[in-house]
Amino acid sequence: MAALASPPPHYAEWIDFFFARVERDTDDPWALDWDFIATASEIADLFVHTMNNSGRDLAAFSDTQLAAGLNGLLFGNYGSVPHILIGAGVSDAQKLDVLRSLKRLYSDCLAKRSPPVLGHINETQSNPLEFVTYMLWDVTPLDSMAKKNADRHDALLDVLGQALRLPNEACVESALHGLGHLRGHEAQVVIDRWLDGKPSVRPSLIAYA
Repeated sequence: MAALASPPPHYAEWIDFFFARVERDTDDPWALDWDFIATASEIADLFVHTMNNSGRDLAAFSDTQLAAGLNGLLFGNYGSVPHILIGAGVSDAQKLDVLRSLKRLYSDCLAKRSPPVLGHINETQSNPLEFVTYMLWDVTPLDSMAKKNADRHDALLDVLGQALRLPNEACVESALHGLGHLRGHEAQVVIDRWLDGKPSVRPSLIAYA
């Protein structure tokens, strides 16, 4: 792996804030404050560095901690981070980086840690990462900023196209789910190209595609 960029200021504090405070399955993440105090631009830089280094920097956290932190960063269930990322305080270049960084989240983190179960046929290993992976594009507002700009739309198509080629079928399903929300000819082309490659996946995923 190539050398990783130096972390932005307050990165260690940010990681602890999102991933270290939920320690047990019985902890209630809804009882915590998930709004990290920083400017919108700083939050974008912190988010991008987290996703780009998720395989390394999030490895020590339990699945429960990882799922809670990703909920806070991606879904906005607990706090405002994803809504800040799509807002006016984040530059166009940073928004592109936000979307592109999800490629590393898929390949370096979710593909290695999410159980390879399929949500659309109700498989489960009762792991909290299942919801994050399968429902990512149902809940995150990040795809909304991709739909408003051609470069960001292309970046998200690239992220999802790469996720289709990961060995973890939960990530494949997640990518198909996201492409279904994007709709349009370009999303269909990505899916058709993947199908034309005769992917080695279960028939249920081919039917889902």
